Amino acid sequence: MSKQDTFICRADKDGKLNFSEYNRLRFKEWLKTNHGRLLTIKPKQIESGKQRGWFEAGLIPFVAYHQEYMDHKNPENLHEVREWLKIEFNADFVKVGGKAHKVAKSTSGALSEGLVERIMAWAEEQGMPIEVLEPERYKNWRDTIYPYGGPDNYIDYLVSIKLLK
Repeated sequence: MSKQDTFICRADKDGKLNFSEYNRLRFKEWLKTNHGRLLTIKPKQIESGKQRGWFEAGLIPFVAYHQEYMDHKNPENLHEVREWLKIEFNADFVKVGGKAHKVAKSTSGALSEGLVERIMAWAEEQGMPIEVLEPERYKNWRDTIYPYGGPDNYIDYLVSIKLLK
């Protein structure tokens, strides 16, 4: 499926699909040239900024913390872990020169479509104490502890309250 085959619309309270003028015209044109094709309509999950913050400041450093020779405070290490997790849990195969290559996809939108759950399941399989990654605990650190001089990152906060060794 290509970008040209993707159409964005909203469901209204009367059970109808509302398209922007642009998407409505594109969709009508697409229907004319694709009669008989099956369509899949699925809801689009939109990630919140807070979910993104927890992913970048909670989950990524947590995985880095549990890797040998990685520092959960080092931006280069965090970038490496993020890219590695993208390839491992959010990748696609692209054929180049007759050979399949695994390529990381963007995490935009993927957080609410199961990426976080796949990473958490893997981390649990590896023996990491994922129970310490409660989003409510992260929110508490972010909103009430960090701004007032507490640990400057979530992982150090978890160490300070003895949830991580």
